[in-house]
Amino acid sequence: MKKILTILVSVGFLSAVSVFAHDREGHGKNGMAGGHFKKMDTNNDNKVSKEEWQKFHDGFFTELDKDADGSVTLEEIKAAHVEKREEKKEAMKEKIKESKQKKDEKKKKTSE
Repeated sequence: MKKILTILVSVGFLSAVSVFAHDREGHGKNGMAGGHFKKMDTNNDNKVSKEEWQKFHDGFFTELDKDADGSVTLEEIKAAHVEKREEKKEAMKEKIKESKQKKDEKKKKTSE
């Protein structure tokens, strides 16, 4: 029972943390909620059933539980957060690179 309670509290905590973390990045609560809602609503009926909710969060838990021991440690949560942040940094670097390339291409075309 204690293990189940720990898992449920962890999943709830992670869900709340992900919403607030996303807010600090300037995307707003509605954007984040809408994104998660679309991911959870697998049959596109504009409703999230209990089954869809659980399936989405079970997958999230499994993703966090790197050692597959059936529980998530604070270290696993922190590692997932760092990993996600690094992925976002890399994606942003790639976007900047693409933007610069497009700018350079425009300059070449206008100078020709």
